[in-house]
Amino acid sequence: MKRSLSILAASLLLTCTAIAKDALTPETKIAAFEADLGQAMIHKDIATLSNLVADDWTIQDASGSMGTKAGFIDDVKSGKLVVTSFKIHDLHVRVLGNVAFVQAFDDETSSYEGKENSGTYNWLDVWVNRDGHWVSVATQLTKVEPKK
Repeated sequence: MKRSLSILAASLLLTCTAIAKDALTPETKIAAFEADLGQAMIHKDIATLSNLVADDWTIQDASGSMGTKAGFIDDVKSGKLVVTSFKIHDLHVRVLGNVAFVQAFDDETSSYEGKENSGTYNWLDVWVNRDGHWVSVATQLTKVEPKK
């Protein structure tokens, strides 16, 4: 009897957890994905980055340089881009059907090609729901200069 109750309790817990995860709003899911991207860069988790960033993803920075998913993944994998801290704030997610726009800031400790790149960045990410899976398809990134 105790064993049956334990199995029933475990089944209910797993079912409730799955339902709760499915019950998340698109806004909540995408906000979590943004946090996952930051952690994936820190831990060089290429599988998570590859899963959340679409193959046709592009990024444009303040200098006007354009980048691709392949270049981004290579930069993280090779250690060209090193992120050791990534804290998101002032995050706003707006979902319009199968498209979502995320505007936010992050404070990060990072370097690129050995050059210190830490600071505050603001960005706009565009996400698309493709076959039930949200992926980032475009990013506009700008470093926020400290106020003088």
